[in-house]
Amino acid sequence: MTNPSQTNLQNNNPFAQTEAEAEDRFKIYRSLDPFDDIEPALLNSAHIYDYVAATGMIYPFDPENLKSASYEVKVLGECVYWDEEGQKVVQNIKEGDQFFLRPNSIAFVTLEPMFRLPDYIALRFNLKIKNVYRGLLLGTGPLVDPGFVGRLSLPLHNLTTNE
Repeated sequence: MTNPSQTNLQNNNPFAQTEAEAEDRFKIYRSLDPFDDIEPALLNSAHIYDYVAATGMIYPFDPENLKSASYEVKVLGECVYWDEEGQKVVQNIKEGDQFFLRPNSIAFVTLEPMFRLPDYIALRFNLKIKNVYRGLLLGTGPLVDPGFVGRLSLPLHNLTTNE
């Protein structure tokens, strides 16, 4: 079987270029591990790179956002919070928009990429430690199950008296 990450090698880009291409790769590799020689463990950046290129498990994907053993994603999409009067507000955060989280409040934010996790990969998410020291807390704990398909929304808490 040809590895689908090779289909874009002519333009030196192994990643899916469209949503449909990411979906096609996922269909092939949802249950078939293209890198079964990688022992079960926390993936390093090279393994994340290879898996995303082969399986389309994160779309869109930007290699610039790879860290040593993680991938940084943007908060883009629907955001739900309650204003000073207790009214529910739904905001669509777009690229370049600013979002201010009120003091001592919570918002439910959506992450940009579409995740298509193969049946053999689980995912964890958290904040950068610098944001934790700024007083933000992310409602984490559970793993994102293998086989999950969709965008993630998560609770973001501002534990400070500052915006």
